[in-house]
Amino acid sequence: MERKEIIANAIKALLAQKQRSLLAILGIVVGISALVAMVALIEGANAYITERLVSLQPDVFQVSQLPSSFLNVNDFIKASKWKRLEYEDYLAVRQGSRECAAVGAESDVTGRLKWRNTATGNVLIRGLSASLFDIERIDVATGRYFTDAEESQHLAVCLLGADLVSDLFGQGDPLGAEISVMGKPFQVIGTIAPRGSLFGRSQDRFIIMPITSMLHRFGAHQSVTIYCQQPPGAQLASVVDEVRGILRQRRHVLFDQEDTFFVTTSDSAAGIYDAVIGGFYLVTIIISGIALTVGGLGVTNIMLVNVRERTREIGLRKAIGARKRDVLAQFLLETIMLCLLGGALGTSFGILIAKLIAWVTPLPASSRPLVALVGFAVSSLVGLIAGMYPARRAAELSPIEALRYE
Repeated sequence: MERKEIIANAIKALLAQKQRSLLAILGIVVGISALVAMVALIEGANAYITERLVSLQPDVFQVSQLPSSFLNVNDFIKASKWKRLEYEDYLAVRQGSRECAAVGAESDVTGRLKWRNTATGNVLIRGLSASLFDIERIDVATGRYFTDAEESQHLAVCLLGADLVSDLFGQGDPLGAEISVMGKPFQVIGTIAPRGSLFGRSQDRFIIMPITSMLHRFGAHQSVTIYCQQPPGAQLASVVDEVRGILRQRRHVLFDQEDTFFVTTSDSAAGIYDAVIGGFYLVTIIISGIALTVGGLGVTNIMLVNVRERTREIGLRKAIGARKRDVLAQFLLETIMLCLLGGALGTSFGILIAKLIAWVTPLPASSRPLVALVGFAVSSLVGLIAGMYPARRAAELSPIEALRYE
């Protein structure tokens, strides 16, 4: 039999049993939809985070009491019992380090802001050292940064994020205005360039003030995070070792004891992120695999029924010269066509579901060709596996016994 004839016969056989064919691919549609939707969401999150969530530059590392990100909850519980990092620890690193190009510090609280009769709550209050503006590469839209002198004198000055400017002042000019931060007066000396949103959450709802002002007024018991920048051409490991040595000495950590603080580099943060994404992919594969296994078994059962009902047809084809490989190819092709149809429908539904989720939630979704390619590749593989047994069974039928079948 020629290839065109095999394909034509396969299509004719599937069209003759439309309802059965649709029932056969239902499980494939569900499995591929789940797989494609999850892959689209994970790929979208991956691209979004890669582009916008890299808070640490390759030449910057941070030192903190609590891990900035963690996979083991025991690390967090253990760290919560350690002595917090103080502003004086930051000063000791800044003054004692010969390897660091720059050293900065940050401490945060959440509070309420008010200007005249307008108030807004749940605001991130960031206390920064003046040096952190350059390390973190914070862009000022209007006004100016605060200075080292203003930091050392605990002056009540601040810069507002774009959302707070809009919430408190609308179209007005905030520069020079005196606002209330958790009941304490602060003068606005600048505004921060908009940063947009991340997973639907605004990145512009914050206020920046000198870290000394924040600690003195609101955060006497807050731990400080220290940021260190390596100079060009230096080895990051040697810079980290120097900072660790300074802090271990200040905190009286013996040589055979572990650090009582966490050091986070861009590579370690990326490693944790990769581990989390890998976990999501594993869960996706397991869930989709279960659905596709059920769908594949359904296709196999339907094709076995087809083989049984078409036993006389198979015997007749063999009697007039059809070879085993022709029968095998036809039934295998029918199964693959079923699964490809299910893959096409499942891929379309999966992308639609991912887009719908992205529309009603902050989660981003990817529509790259890779997502559709995954759907078609998996459905083809399922069709090949699911159709092999029924096709071999049809090919092995004896022509004489098949013609006698009632």
